[in-house]
Amino acid sequence: MRDVAKACGVTEATVSNALADKPIVSGATKDRIRRAAADLGYHVSPIARALRTGHTGTVGIVVSNLANPFYADILLGISSVLTPRGYQTIICNTESRAELQEWHVSHLLRHMVDGILLLSFSSETADTTRALKAGVPLVALWRRPGGSKASFVGMDDTLGMRLAMEHLWSLGHRRIGLLRAHAASSPSDARERAFQGFLSEHGAEPGPVVGAEISIEGGCEAARQFLGLPAPPTAIIATSDLMALGTTIALSERSMMVPADMSVVGFEDTFLAALPQIQLTTVSVPRRELGIRAAELLLERIADASQPVRNVVLQPGFQVRGTTAPPR
Repeated sequence: MRDVAKACGVTEATVSNALADKPIVSGATKDRIRRAAADLGYHVSPIARALRTGHTGTVGIVVSNLANPFYADILLGISSVLTPRGYQTIICNTESRAELQEWHVSHLLRHMVDGILLLSFSSETADTTRALKAGVPLVALWRRPGGSKASFVGMDDTLGMRLAMEHLWSLGHRRIGLLRAHAASSPSDARERAFQGFLSEHGAEPGPVVGAEISIEGGCEAARQFLGLPAPPTAIIATSDLMALGTTIALSERSMMVPADMSVVGFEDTFLAALPQIQLTTVSVPRRELGIRAAELLLERIADASQPVRNVVLQPGFQVRGTTAPPR
């Protein structure tokens, strides 16, 4: 800063005010100081600024599995809000492991992030509770927090499952299986309740449920379990497009055709679902809007910590493609 001040013939205070874009410095002087700073390679220290202002201009995003294409559009939605506001993001991948979430959140707190967007596990873990107690704004996406001080943005999972069940039921399917995420999580829990509730309303027996990892391999293994049942289902609803794709692979291994021999429905409507070779019927999740609304909520909390906790629930859609048909 001293070198920039000397080059411009101004005081260090003027350099500081100019680079902070304060109105007490004229536009011409600001331009001259910025050019000198660029020529000299001078950058404002974010650490020093954070100590002075209490803000670092960074937001932590904690994600379960970056290999899952479901998260891509959510991250784009988040970025479309935060980047124009001057925020940088630190993206942390937990690999669906609780201990990694603990490590990442602790790391973000040490780096004094202005807020955290959580797309992993629950906001009720010890690490996120510690963040909330420290006054760090936190918004949970997708997995609803149970009674915490974190705001929440998610989708109406009950309606999403009902749309899938109504579609299959209208085609004539009466033996329907549910392939859900293996780990306990609020979206899968809500979807399973809606799945069994629909069957009960229609006088049907409870449907078979298999838990699996959210991956293509998990879907393959679960589909094999369904096929091993005395009376395999004629249709399977997977609570993830990746698991639905794994189901179709396992069926092809048994020389079974989709949807002639079994119908398959996914959940998310990622770009994979619409590929011509796949054409997966699926519940459509407004992923980019989820990211946008979550980022907006977080900025509200950063600007004013007294803002009340808010829950935003978006509505799903349903895309009928080529993996569902009436049962034989």
